[in-house]
Amino acid sequence: MRRLLLAAPLLLAACTYITPSPNPSTKEGAWAETRDRATRKAKLYDVLDDVAFATATYQSPAVRTARVERMAEWRGMLPAEKQAALEKERAEAAEGEEFLLAFFSDDRRANDLASDKSTWRVSLTVNNGEQAVAAKISMVKKDPTTAVLYPYVSEFDTVYRVRFPRFPGPTPAADLPLKLRIAGALGSLELDYGPGPR
Repeated sequence: MRRLLLAAPLLLAACTYITPSPNPSTKEGAWAETRDRATRKAKLYDVLDDVAFATATYQSPAVRTARVERMAEWRGMLPAEKQAALEKERAEAAEGEEFLLAFFSDDRRANDLASDKSTWRVSLTVNNGEQAVAAKISMVKKDPTTAVLYPYVSEFDTVYRVRFPRFPGPTPAADLPLKLRIAGALGSLELDYGPGPR
């Protein structure tokens, strides 16, 4: 018994506590670079008081592909699983433009983007001209995968999936200047995705 008690501290000393993290990490590689190129932030203040913060990642074809590649790596997907995931993403991309939006409002009543009676109007301007109103806004569950894929999402944010109708022009919207606007009586936030690869 005494030997066991003497050995216990040695056994505890040999144990190491490792904080789990994905490999590769969410901040490196093609996924991180593609996600960060497609992400914009905006903040709205009333003098020095916080009103609302928004961070959104445009779900361009490049972002969708990089996300599937990273998830396949993390999960050890079989080639057929990965191909099915890519095809699903391509089908969703063909339906319209999409953003993953992390939104914070100091007044919790105004964090209501998914409501039909929302405080805010969410619109998308394409190529500095044509404007579309969001076709559907839905809340996204903040699970561990979302938090790791999009590390800017904080515990105070509500996460939304914001979808717009497909841009009808011959040039894909991903190749054109885009501006996501969240506007209402409290003010407006503009996330400018000027021209360039996303």
